[in-house]
Order: sequence, then structure tokens, then C-alpha cells
Amino acid sequence: MRNITTIILICILSFPAFGQEIENSHKDKTYKNIYLELLGASNMIGVSYDTRIKPGSAFGYRAGISYFYGTNYNSNEGHGFSVPLEFNCILGKRRSKFEAGTGINMGLYSIKETYWVNSEGNVSIIEPVTQIVESRNTFGYYIFLNIGYRYQRESGFMFRAGVSPSFNFGDKYELRKTPLLYPYLSFGYTFK
Repeated sequence: MRNITTIILICILSFPAFGQEIENSHKDKTYKNIYLELLGASNMIGVSYDTRIKPGSAFGYRAGISYFYGTNYNSNEGHGFSVPLEFNCILGKRRSKFEAGTGINMGLYSIKETYWVNSEGNVSIIEPVTQIVESRNTFGYYIFLNIGYRYQRESGFMFRAGVSPSFNFGDKYELRKTPLLYPYLSFGYTFK
């Protein structure tokens, strides 16, 4: 009888240890993601790799490559490739998580500016006489924030959606995004 009581007592006392082992093994995993991002920090479309800094940490980083093409009301157009780099934090214990991050998008862009000059040499849009097109390659950057929702399982499909405000410091390399608040949507894959 004493042996049975001892065995039952050992089993009861070891259940919390089994639970702790399962919980710790979940915290020791480092999840890695690769995803396609539309708009947001990628500016138009991009592919990024995202992971945690250490196993079980809420803090992580992402690095990617993105492509941009756009025009504005002055008949200016630009396109180029850039690299979004971000430090982020993911909060939530289940598949649905809150994500927040800050980063920088740096890239090389080709800009084509079109304007008109009248007979006196003044820039004029009202009375076009001569159309001038200037092309140049330039480095540019902007700072961004990410605030959104992330659906992420231990492995398999992952999804992100949110908003990405952007700003810069007003120097010669700044890129001005309009609007300043871009939505983003991402689809990807989580692996260990």
C-alpha cells in the first residue's frame, strides 16, 4: 500500500513539471517567416525575412528587398529597388498577435522629372513652349512604423495586415511618401 501511495504521489507532483517542460519547449522555439508584402514599408511590393532575436523573445527583426514605381501630379515618375530593415515586437500567446515595429527603407531610385520652359526661360506650366525631361539616379530613404495584426501558427501560413506611417528628417536624401499612412498586407510562410 505504501508503494502505491508513493507512486501516486510522485505522479501527482510530476504533472506540473511536465507542464513546465511543454511550456518551456514552446518558448525555446525561434520562428522564422518569409512573406510577400504589398504597400506598407515595402512601398509597393517586397519580400522579407523575419525572425526573433533569440528563442522565445517577443523582439525580432526583418530584412527584405522591395520594388517601387510611382508618378505624381507634375508628370514626375520614379522607380527603384530598396531594402526595408525593421526591429519589431510581437505580442500574443496564440495564433493572433499584435505587431509593432520601427525601421528604415533605403534604396536606389531612378527619377524622371518633366517640366516646361517658356520663351523667357522661366518655368511655366500654363504656357508650355519647350518640354524638358531630366533623369537622374539617387539614393533615398524614409523611416517607418508598423502597427498591425499578425496571424502566425507554429509553422505554415502566416498573414499580416496593418498601417505603416512614414516620415523623414527633411534632408537631401529624403523620400516623401504620399499618403503618409500606408496600409500593408502580407502573406507568407512560418518555419522553424
